[in-house]
Amino acid sequence: MAKRKLPKGMTRRGKTYWADFFTHGRRVRQSLSGDFRVARELLAELRARANRADFGLLDNNVPLEDLRRQYVRHCRQVNKPGTVRRYEYSLAAILPHVPKRVAQLTADAVLDYRERRLAEGVSPRTVNIDVDTLARMLRWAVKRKKIGSNPIDGIGPLPHDHPKEGRALEPGEVDRLLDASSQPWRDVWYAFLVTGMRKAELAALTFSDIDWDARELNVRRGVSKTHNARRIPIEPGLWKILSKLEDARSLRRAGATSDLAERFTRNHVFTTTHSTPLNGSCIYRRLMRCYHLAGIRTRRVDAEGHEIDHLDVHSLRKTFATDLIETGTDPKTVQELLGHKTLAVTMQLYAKIRSGSKHAAVSKLSYGRPKTTQKLHSSSEGGQETTGGRSPQVPS
Repeated sequence: MAKRKLPKGMTRRGKTYWADFFTHGRRVRQSLSGDFRVARELLAELRARANRADFGLLDNNVPLEDLRRQYVRHCRQVNKPGTVRRYEYSLAAILPHVPKRVAQLTADAVLDYRERRLAEGVSPRTVNIDVDTLARMLRWAVKRKKIGSNPIDGIGPLPHDHPKEGRALEPGEVDRLLDASSQPWRDVWYAFLVTGMRKAELAALTFSDIDWDARELNVRRGVSKTHNARRIPIEPGLWKILSKLEDARSLRRAGATSDLAERFTRNHVFTTTHSTPLNGSCIYRRLMRCYHLAGIRTRRVDAEGHEIDHLDVHSLRKTFATDLIETGTDPKTVQELLGHKTLAVTMQLYAKIRSGSKHAAVSKLSYGRPKTTQKLHSSSEGGQETTGGRSPQVPS
């Protein structure tokens, strides 16, 4: 049998046909197929793609798995570890259920994924996060000129009638939480409550971030969520805690196991019982345990079983913000202390203050109260009549 003549740019190794050609000074080598007819079609497609790339024309025939590896590597360099883990988790959830290549990805594929996840009982919020992460990766790939277009651009999120709404702790709950918490966690919760720092910000706080002369904490740009540095005054109770931790800093000892010894720190202000840095999952687990020990309900639902609100680590920050607002702190100061990027975010908190405070404020209105008449006697003036009600107050 005559030997089959291979087209230009194709070679054969064993039973597999390979592409092997040069385009504008670059060598392209890639496995095609064991079937000659299929290999010939793939070679033509590969040559066309190579030519489009040479002329600056991008296509979408790129494996999503390749994009995932590149995107995660990029995120590890520019995002915080918690954010990277969140992206990795979402991509691991959605990529196995959609086509393997960007060119095959369609809006229908995403809609099918959403229907499947909702049927499994996954909340719309979680499904939205997965799809948004995929779209975020594709937008990044377009910007970096790795693909020509984002095929799922324009897909809106699922409607979310019952979003998760964290709430602030009531004053009595704060006392119960602190009383039920052992050290070092009681000091950690107290620090959250009197600084309003975010989880990652407090976990990264070091003794060099404490301005002992000015009695302020410095939240560094690299730690802040908004990448803006800010300074937070140290409350008297927190000052005692920080002073105690500074005195005991030199007494910290590394754990017995090699893993604990490697993570041992004397620089971080707040640590675990093994003197290792705190992390988000550790803080969350411990706080939820302390809520339970204090007898504080962490989740409230309505008659239909829909969540009304819940408690988590962010609730401590929300408690700090709510207390500032209820004691009359001006919005600009609240924004600076919380590190919000815009005042609009802070003003949303003013619209969500505790319902009890709103009822108390309305109850002080005197317009609907019956008017009373009272005679006042003075040595310099005769009797005069005044109407009872709220007395004007000098603004503080």
